[in-house]
Amino acid sequence: MTYTFSTRSGSSLYVEDIGSGPPVLALHGIGGGAYFFGGLARRLQSSHRILSVDLPGTGHSISGVQPFTIETIVADLGDLVADKIGEPVVILGHSFGTIIALKAWEMWPQKIRALIFACGLPKVRPNVHERLSIRAEDIAKNGIIGWGERMSAGVFSKATFRDQPEMVKLVERIFEGQNPDSYLRSIELLLGADVRHIAPTVKVPCMAVIGAEDSYAPPESAREFISQFPLGCEEIVLAEYAHMPFFEAPEVFAKIVESFLGSL
Repeated sequence: MTYTFSTRSGSSLYVEDIGSGPPVLALHGIGGGAYFFGGLARRLQSSHRILSVDLPGTGHSISGVQPFTIETIVADLGDLVADKIGEPVVILGHSFGTIIALKAWEMWPQKIRALIFACGLPKVRPNVHERLSIRAEDIAKNGIIGWGERMSAGVFSKATFRDQPEMVKLVERIFEGQNPDSYLRSIELLLGADVRHIAPTVKVPCMAVIGAEDSYAPPESAREFISQFPLGCEEIVLAEYAHMPFFEAPEVFAKIVESFLGSL
């Protein structure tokens, strides 16, 4: 089912709530939406409850959106967990969602039973910072139309372009349909975020899904990140894929997530 959750900040979160069983809160990266995890939710619906959201300013969470920060986003998600779930969740954070997941651990650790990081880092790498800064400047001046293809070149692998061109074109089109102002605000938050200090405090099971061809969170950077977790962090590297494993290798991604969830 889908519904809109009214937050204390005054914004409304669009939620896709699918399946039954232990709950998983799935958080997309910038430029994404709840739809990133629609396939995962349907694959796991018989064993797990997957709640994916359009974060403030994205998708169906654009109506009445209030000025947002990472802290307000995390506070709103904490309310969602308390009001709609009522028990600790596994957080699955993709890209920017990794930063939100770590901030959630800092703000409400009692509501979290495990963390999954999909192609994410606690701080943007310098070359990506430069790339996104140039993108933001251009979108602010010229608009977002035409940026779909330029975006996809950095998030999909060669194999994905070869084998799944229809999916790539669909994601490009959806990307260009988002609200540019909210997207620019999300980039601003991402570029200013640094939550590296949180990783050493995490005391729940963790898993990192890494794309071998990911230019945003390459394997060497991801390994440096997950080495900071005191209880360790399971590492899964997907050969031939990049930054969007739930689209590039959906069945493989779902099995990896399901296996981790089953081990808890």
